[in-house]
Amino acid sequence: MWWLWIAGPIAVGLIFVLTGKVDERVSKEIEAWRGHLAERRSKLQKKAKAAGEGKKKKAKDMRPKPVRALPGNFSEVIEEVGEGRVAGQFELAPKVAYARFVLGDVEGSSDLQTVLVCLAEPGPTFNARPLPLLDETSRVPNTGIEFRKDPEFFSTYLVEADASQAKAVGKWLSRDLRTLLREHGEVWLCVRGRAMALTVYGTIREEKIAALMELAEVFVAEHGAEDGPSLFGETDRMSSKEKASAEDDDEA
Repeated sequence: MWWLWIAGPIAVGLIFVLTGKVDERVSKEIEAWRGHLAERRSKLQKKAKAAGEGKKKKAKDMRPKPVRALPGNFSEVIEEVGEGRVAGQFELAPKVAYARFVLGDVEGSSDLQTVLVCLAEPGPTFNARPLPLLDETSRVPNTGIEFRKDPEFFSTYLVEADASQAKAVGKWLSRDLRTLLREHGEVWLCVRGRAMALTVYGTIREEKIAALMELAEVFVAEHGAEDGPSLFGETDRMSSKEKASAEDDDEA
């Protein structure tokens, strides 16, 4: 068994090399996303200034800022989403939204990209995820909360919650949000109190992160804390507070 003395170190070295390559690839994907987001924020800021709407600010790095620790109220949704080796955590909107990237471990957990959001008001406790496919044309039976007025969503997404919260979940998860989830098709949603997680599992890619950001932007506008600020900087979209006010005016 003398060969074990050689095979062991070789195997460890191979794992180290492969892990290093994965980390390097993931870092490049994350940095590409940060760079493109910075460009978008900069363009929006210049557009706002040209229109006389933006505030005068000193030039600064527009990329999402790295953070060592996340607010404690995210602990439950982070555990629900899945743990692993953290590849990066970034602030998207101060005190409101953060991006987190996790590499799967040897126990079989998946890589993931997730946007964590502080909510303006406590939401109902529930999970929503795409129904697994049985084949190219059909999915497994839906045993979750039924959305009778939205059969398209019910045929593609499983929403799990206590039966007593079904009505609250249906109200919280508006038709616009359900449509976004259905059209994206890969996002898992978890809501616990004032914390929410929007997650895409699988290989971390710049385009996946960007698409998740677009979806998260709408969720933040509708339910985010601090009046639901934009994740892209200065935009002309309504905040959650402004949207609620507009809806009240329409009903008046």
